[in-house]
Amino acid sequence: MTRSARSAALLGALLVVGLGATACSGAAGASSGDAKDGKAQKIVVATGASPKPYTFLDDSDKLTGYDIEILRAVDKKVADLSFDFQVAEFPALFAGLDSGRFNIVANNLSANEERKKKYDFTDPYLEAQFGVVVKQDSSISKVDSLQDLAGKKVYGEPGLNFTKILESYNEQHPDKKINIEYTELDLQTQYNNLAAGLVDFEFNEQVVFDGYGKKPELKLKFIPIDGQYLTQDFGTNLQSAFAVSRQTPNREHVEQEINTALQELAKDGTLKKLSEQFFGADYSVPKQ
Repeated sequence: MTRSARSAALLGALLVVGLGATACSGAAGASSGDAKDGKAQKIVVATGASPKPYTFLDDSDKLTGYDIEILRAVDKKVADLSFDFQVAEFPALFAGLDSGRFNIVANNLSANEERKKKYDFTDPYLEAQFGVVVKQDSSISKVDSLQDLAGKKVYGEPGLNFTKILESYNEQHPDKKINIEYTELDLQTQYNNLAAGLVDFEFNEQVVFDGYGKKPELKLKFIPIDGQYLTQDFGTNLQSAFAVSRQTPNREHVEQEINTALQELAKDGTLKKLSEQFFGADYSVPKQ
C-alpha cells in the first residue's frame, strides 16, 4: 500500500528498519522474543507502514495498526514463534518474500490468484468494503459497475489490488476505459489532489477513506461498490490475510500456529475489539 509522509521520510533514511531494535521507533514491544524461550523460531514480519489504519507509524513513530496489533496478539499466544517487525518500501515487501528475507508481510493484502501462485496466505482476518471516493459535488452519485466510471481519471499504484481490478476492467472494455494515472504518491497526497480536482475519483476501501479522506475540509464522499459484482467479474478477494514466504523454515507449522491463534482471537473477541479500535466498526472475519 502507499506510504505515509512520515514513513516515507523514515524509509528514505533507513531503507529497512528493524523496529524492535531501534529506540526511535518506540516499538520496544514489537517482538515478544525477549520473553520467550531462546528456541523460539524468529519470524520476520515486514510492512510498508501504510495504509492507515492497517499499518502506520503513530505520532511517536511507533509501528501500530490493525494488522500489526493482530500479529502482536498472535505473538503472545504462540510460544515457539517470535515476531520481529520491520518496515520496507512496498515493492521490497514482495522481493523479501521471494528471497526469504521476510517470512510474513502484514500490509492489508488480499490473496488474489496472481499472489497465490507465489506465496502462501494465512486464514483471513478482515473483509473490506470497496468503493470509490469522489468530491461531494461530483456528478458520480452511484456506481453499479465500473462502466459508470468510463473516461474518468484515477490514480493507480502499480501492483495494488485496486489497480489490478481497474486494469482488468480496461482489458475487458477497451472501448470504455478508465484513465489510470500511475503514481507513487502517498495516500494523503492522492486524496488532497482528488479534492483539488486533479483526478475524478479514488478506488479504495471504506476504512482507508475514513483514515485519509474523511476530513471535512476535503469535502469528499465514499460510494460503495457491490462486493459480489467485483468478485464475480474480476475475481476480487475482499478479505485480507497475511502473506507467507514459501522460503520460511517449518512453513506449514508456522502457518498452522498462526491460523490457530487467529481462530482463538476471533472466538475471544480480540479481532472484533481491534477492528472497533482502529476502524470504529467490526470488519473482522469471522464475525462473532
